[in-house]
Amino acid sequence: NQKQMDNRFEACISLLSRHKSEPFLHRIVTCDEKWILFDNRKRSASWLDKNESPKHCPKQNIHQKKLMVSVWWTDSGIIYRTFLKPGESITAEIYCSQLDEMMIRLAIKKPRLINRDGPILLQDNARPHVAKNTLLKLQSLHLETLLHPA
Repeated sequence: NQKQMDNRFEACISLLSRHKSEPFLHRIVTCDEKWILFDNRKRSASWLDKNESPKHCPKQNIHQKKLMVSVWWTDSGIIYRTFLKPGESITAEIYCSQLDEMMIRLAIKKPRLINRDGPILLQDNARPHVAKNTLLKLQSLHLETLLHPA
């Protein structure tokens, strides 16, 4: 709707003017979660005669197994990735522990970002990202977050 378009426009103008006065794109750390479907059927390898047809392979299960992967990255590549347990989804507690781990990995891979400039977190408005526990964790880690237009 028009209000959302106006919010996005204002966010873009704000970020562009900030970047002109203080380039900050190299400081952005972002993350995303994605469900991955997987199929672990056992297939045996066997040699077939020239005219022999292969054994029938059963169809995929309708209820496939899935797991969630979380990936954290910067302009220079992936900082951290983790797989949740099958069927488990992201919660505020899991997200906070991922923030801790990401900061540890970031200190190893981009120490200047931790020691001098300070990382800027770009995240969406998903419930675990804006929960009270998460906001407290972001404050304790001194992480600046970019405005995400709704």
